[in-house]
Amino acid sequence: MRMILTLFLALSFMSPAMGVTESLYHRVLDGKYHKDGNLEIKKHEAFNDGFLVNIDYKLKPKGLIGRILKKYMQGSYVLSFPSMMSTEQGYYDLKDFGPIDIANEDKVATIKYIKQMDKDGYKDAHVVEIRSKSTVSRDYPEGKWHMLLYYHPSIHSLGVFRTEIFYHGKYSYEIVSKLK
Repeated sequence: MRMILTLFLALSFMSPAMGVTESLYHRVLDGKYHKDGNLEIKKHEAFNDGFLVNIDYKLKPKGLIGRILKKYMQGSYVLSFPSMMSTEQGYYDLKDFGPIDIANEDKVATIKYIKQMDKDGYKDAHVVEIRSKSTVSRDYPEGKWHMLLYYHPSIHSLGVFRTEIFYHGKYSYEIVSKLK
């Protein structure tokens, strides 16, 4: 019994160092090539000056083109956010000090403050844009994708109650999700 209690206490003290995962679950609205779907935003406490955000989505294809694009109907983004983005003050700081680059492994993006607005029943929500820099090319001078995140301090964890993901290319489309 003493051994079990010791093991339990050791694991309890280790878990903050190992990283806490918090999730927000969104419902994906109908789109041009998909019926609906699910999106999950996970916040991982990863390191001293920031944290990882994982955005996973899975869509239900719609129509012939939706079935052709089925392999693209699920995906994941892993982004490294600065620790300031875990509070509302971080969004004000981003507004005041300008865009910053965020990177994870070989992928780089820019996070930029867009505006503060009322949206989906949330008053004074903050809107930020994340734009891929890793996918910039002659064919895609603005990158192959960008997304808008809508933040409100009343939402737990990362505070994102709405996402809008835009793909640019031959079959350009967007994914819009709202907090369940």
